[in-house]
Amino acid sequence: MVGLLGAHQHISFRGTLLYERAGSRQFIDVDWSAGSGEALLRRLNRVADPASEAWSPAVLTVARFCDLLRFYVPRVEQGRVIAGKSTRRLTLQPRDTLRLGYIVDVDGETGLPLGMMTADPDGKILERYEFASIDLSGENDALINPERAIGNESIESDLRGRSVLPGYYVVKDHATPAAFVVTDGLATASVFLEPLPPGAVPGEAGVIEGATLAYTRGVSVAGQKGVLISVLGEVPMVTARLLADAIRPTNDDP
Repeated sequence: MVGLLGAHQHISFRGTLLYERAGSRQFIDVDWSAGSGEALLRRLNRVADPASEAWSPAVLTVARFCDLLRFYVPRVEQGRVIAGKSTRRLTLQPRDTLRLGYIVDVDGETGLPLGMMTADPDGKILERYEFASIDLSGENDALINPERAIGNESIESDLRGRSVLPGYYVVKDHATPAAFVVTDGLATASVFLEPLPPGAVPGEAGVIEGATLAYTRGVSVAGQKGVLISVLGEVPMVTARLLADAIRPTNDDP
């Protein structure tokens, strides 16, 4: 599990994966450069020559390792062969209702996740991805020195941030356009705050696509138009509601 937390920091790779959610299937080319913090994605289903999109993964840090064990029950067993590589299967069962479950097929040699399934509290698979092919390149520090795969503790302690819910910590505060971004080390959610649109009434709504929830809540503010709080991320509805509760609109808000 420690290797999973930091493998992407020291391994560069290119590959093609199958991504499935909400009844749709996509093939995506992934180009990841170690240390860059971003991957370039090309969605092959859309057009003949798709443009590249930048994507940043969730923040997985050593400072969060013990936290993960507090909020997930881990189980490791022999996994399948994926993209020609033997894997170990890591199942992370949530200990509460504030997070989803994960089944991760990890490369037995490098610790790189080659496949993942996300499940709701009832065990229903919400979305999954799996590499069809993958090519590792560059110096493989995770193999040369496994301890390096867990990263720099002094840097990661700054990323831990303040706690807003059990197991969830702020990693970006007052980020534009989000009010803040939280993660539990696996799931990530962004919370947005904006003026309530004209004619809109206070209330809440939520839409789930795959493992991603889009939740909105309109809130009245005395003497003002009110605010619209939005939560977008891979979290259950109860977590989105509690994150919205963490916003305390005042008369100074937009």
